[in-house]
Amino acid sequence: MANGGMHRRALALAGNLSPAVQARLNIALRMLVAGPGGYGLASLGGMALGLWLPLSRADGAMAGTLCGLLLWPVVFIAAFGVSSLRRLVLGAGACMGVFALMVFVAGWRP
Repeated sequence: MANGGMHRRALALAGNLSPAVQARLNIALRMLVAGPGGYGLASLGGMALGLWLPLSRADGAMAGTLCGLLLWPVVFIAAFGVSSLRRLVLGAGACMGVFALMVFVAGWRP
């Protein structure tokens, strides 16, 4: 017999992650977007800038590399500043798509 003040909350529900596991997963996914994703975005951005700048090939490559090195910390900071993980992934993917399109339109072939 349990009275009205003796309610226990469920310790585990099927399909639900505990808040600690959810927070760790959120941070791990943000690190994946920030680290390798930021590197890819910075590389594509540097290539796009290097191909689109009206400079010589060597100067364009140098300017693109330097701007790519400036872009990576911005992506890293944004990965932890954006409130929604879905918005972060979609934004980073959209930027990578735009940069890839710019690179292929400029005439780069693998």
